[in-house]
Parts: sequence; structure tokens; C-alpha cells
Amino acid sequence: MNRPTDVHLDFALQGEYVDFDHPTLLNGTRETLYPSVSAPFQTSFFYVTPKVGYHTTHYSFDDANLAGETRNLPIYSIDSALTFERETNLWGRAFLQTLEPRLYYVYIPFRQQDQLPNFDTALADFNLAQIFTENQFSGGDRINDANELTAAVTSRLIDPDSGDEQMRFTLGQRYYFQPQQVSLTPDDPPVSDRSDVLAAFSGRITRHWFTDLGMQYNTNEDQVERSNVALRYQPEIGKVVNFGYRFTRESLEQVDLSTEWPVGGRWTGLARYNYSLQDKSLLEGLLGVEYNAGCWAARFVLHRFVSATQEYVNSMFFQLELTGLSRIGSSPLELLRQNISGYAKTNEKRPVDVNPFPSY
Repeated sequence: MNRPTDVHLDFALQGEYVDFDHPTLLNGTRETLYPSVSAPFQTSFFYVTPKVGYHTTHYSFDDANLAGETRNLPIYSIDSALTFERETNLWGRAFLQTLEPRLYYVYIPFRQQDQLPNFDTALADFNLAQIFTENQFSGGDRINDANELTAAVTSRLIDPDSGDEQMRFTLGQRYYFQPQQVSLTPDDPPVSDRSDVLAAFSGRITRHWFTDLGMQYNTNEDQVERSNVALRYQPEIGKVVNFGYRFTRESLEQVDLSTEWPVGGRWTGLARYNYSLQDKSLLEGLLGVEYNAGCWAARFVLHRFVSATQEYVNSMFFQLELTGLSRIGSSPLELLRQNISGYAKTNEKRPVDVNPFPSY
């Protein structure tokens, strides 16, 4: 019989002081304190964590005609999950499969906040991480009222020998027991009694193919609001091809291709092409080569992207690396890692690739 761990209290304190200064907008300071206490209770197959906090925010303004403002809010939440495991056999291999339901409840009473300024707050991105947070806003100027429950379930395939996770599937949705009243503007539409459904799948689907899929589905309108598809083909380190597709209704539709691939001899080609189908224009492009001479390596990269002012910015990188010693020139390494998922330097030591899936 598994005994639970000892119940204990965890104390936390978050604090922030920000001085906002702008030549034409309202100037002032925002001070935030958020002490909280939680009591995690955990065993090998479930956990439950109740939490209580008190969030206080004070504003002071440079304009002497404006009085300071204060907002005080208690915040209550309880997080809980179960883990079920079973042995299974797929593709001729043994796996450990889990089923992990999770419930997360939050209660925050309503406080009128229209009188408070909005220095840096926006609606947070809606995703599988955000639905397990207390506040739907980023920044500190708004805290939503809440009487809501998030329900999600995750299933994983785990290699029983190494303990490595091979695949993961998650499905989640948030339910509102009463309409939320706090918004950024009075024109914001009222929130439904439930959120969109979020689904995600990631993992190694064959010996050399990897995938990462996500979708946000609006059950009220019966339509997909957002989706992303990422596929990666990587037969070995130093050989990779990536394909990506991103869609947001009435806002965004992009394709993204990138690769690192030997082109002959000691040469390796590097490329990325990120294109907006909606605007019919290039968002970001990269083209380069890498030469590996063993004791030294050279990289030449051209990069082009659209800036915040909707203008193209062009840059060029050349680097000479003496293996294990030093590098000369402007380094494109971080740029390559950001633009080509799975990129690896041609002159670095290759790790042994352990394939949990059989050859197809």
C-alpha cells in the first residue's frame, strides 16, 4: 500500500515594482504583492493541492490631480490529478501507457477595475498551459473574476526500459460556472459557459519521423479557431527536414520549411523558408552553407526577415571555428538553432541515436 507523503505547507511571495514613463501617456508606478500558501498532498498515483492567496496592487500617479488606486483580491484554487498505468504492446514493442485526468478549480471574487489604468496588460494566449493558471490576463493591471473548472486528460507512452516518453496526447477544456465580468474594454464579448477545446499530440511516430500537433476547436461555432502542424524527418544527427503549418482564423496562415542536409563532400546546406499564405509574402528566410574540415569549420549564412515596421531586414554572417579552441567572426549558431529545429554543428560530437521504434 502506498502511503501519502507528509502534508506540509508551502509559502510563496511574489512582488513587483514598476515605474511607467511615457512622453504622452499616463505615468505612474504599480506595486504588487501576492503572498500565498498551499498544502500539497501527494501519493504515487494522485495529488491534490489547495491554495489560498491574497493579491494586492497599489497605483501612484505623477499627475497630482489623480489619487492613488488600490485593488485587493483573495484567490482560491485547488489542483488535483490521478495517474493510471498499464502495460501495452504496440508496433511489436512493450510500452507503459498512462491515463492522467486532471481537474483545476479557481475562485476569484469580482472587483470593479475599470477605474484602473492599463499600462501593460493584454489577454494571455489561450493554450494548454494557460488554462491551468489563475488569471487570463498577462501583465498586472487586470485580474479576472473566476468561478471556473478546467478539466483535462493526458495519455503518454513510455519506454519501460529507459523511462523516456515516446508519445503524448492531451485534451482539455475550461468550464465557467458564472459569466466573467472583468474585461479590457467594455466592448469585449461575454464569455460563454465553456472555453474552446484544446488538443495536442507530440512524439516519435516512426524511427525517423517526429510530430507536434495542436488544435483549438470552437464547439459553439463548430469550427477550428487555431491549428499547428509540425513534422520533422531526422534519420541521423546533422540530417533534418522540418515542415510546419500554422493557422489562426481570420488572422494568420503560414507554411514553414527548414533543413540541414549534406550536399556533397564536407559541405552541408542550411535553409529556412517561412511564408505567409494570407499576405502572400516572405516572413523570414535563411540560406547558408557549412564546411567541416575536421580540425576547423566555416559557416556562411544570409538572413532576411520582416521587422515590426513591415520592412525587410537583411543580415550576413561568416564564422570560422577552430574546433575545441575558438571562433572568429559573427556567430550564426543561435540563429540557426532558432530557425532550424534539430540543427547540429557538423564538427561537434554526434550522440548515439537510440531508436525506440522499429524500422518501417
